[in-house]
Amino acid sequence: MRIVFFCHSLLSDWNHGNAHFLRGVTTELLECGHAVDVFEPRDAWSMVNLLQTEGPGALDDFHTAYPHLSATRYDPDRLDLDGALAGADVVIVHEWNDHPVVRRIGQHRAAGGRYVLLFHDTHHRSLTEPAEMARYDLE
Repeated sequence: MRIVFFCHSLLSDWNHGNAHFLRGVTTELLECGHAVDVFEPRDAWSMVNLLQTEGPGALDDFHTAYPHLSATRYDPDRLDLDGALAGADVVIVHEWNDHPVVRRIGQHRAAGGRYVLLFHDTHHRSLTEPAEMARYDLE
C-alpha cells in the first residue's frame, strides 16, 4: 500500500510530541513493506523554532537517528496535490494542518481521489473543542 501523511512535522520534535508518534507509526509501516510519504509545511512552527534554537545541524541529528525516514517540506500555496496523492491508497491528515490544506485534500478526494481519507484528531478535539473542529471542512 502507498500511505501518505500530511502532518505538522515529522522532522522536528521541538515542542511537538506528536512527532515521536508519527516517527513510530511511519517506521512500523515501512517495516511492514508499505510505501510511506510524509508531507509537512515548510514553515511549520516546530521546524522554525528548532532551526532557530538548535541550528541546521539539528536536522542532521534527525537523519542520523532516523535514516529511513524523510519528509517533503512544501509551500501550502504551491502544493501539487495531484502529484502528492497519485497512487495513494490511504491518506492521513493530522489535525495540525492548516484548514485550507485540509479542505483542499478533502476536495481532491471528493473530486475522484481513489484513496481512503482519514482525519487524525490526536487531542480528541472533536469532543473537547467542537467549535474549533467545526472550522475544518471535513465533509
